[in-house]
Amino acid sequence: MLRFYRTGRVKNGKNLFIEAVQWAKEVAEYLNGTYSLSMQVYSEIFGDFGSIYWYVDYKDLATADAVGGKLMSDQKYWAMVNKGMELFIDGTFHDKIMRLV
Repeated sequence: MLRFYRTGRVKNGKNLFIEAVQWAKEVAEYLNGTYSLSMQVYSEIFGDFGSIYWYVDYKDLATADAVGGKLMSDQKYWAMVNKGMELFIDGTFHDKIMRLV
C-alpha cells in the first residue's frame, strides 16, 4: 500500500484559514466522488498551525499513476485548484508518497 500526502500553508489573513479548510474539503469530496478515492483532509492543532494536509491511500504505484494521469486532463479539478491557490502561500505545497513497511 502507498500513502500520498500533500501539504500547503495558508496565507495569513482574516478568515483565510476557514476558507482554505472549506476549499480543501470540497476538493477532497470532488476527488473522492469522481475517482472513488478515500481522501481525507487534516490540519495541525499543535505545531505548524496554518498548514493543511490531504491524505489518500493507493493499492500500488500504478493506481496512483492512473489517477494522476486522469487529473491532468480534469478541467473541473483544475478550475477548483486555480480558485484555491489564492488562499495559500506560494511555494509551500509539498507532495510525498510513502510505502507501508
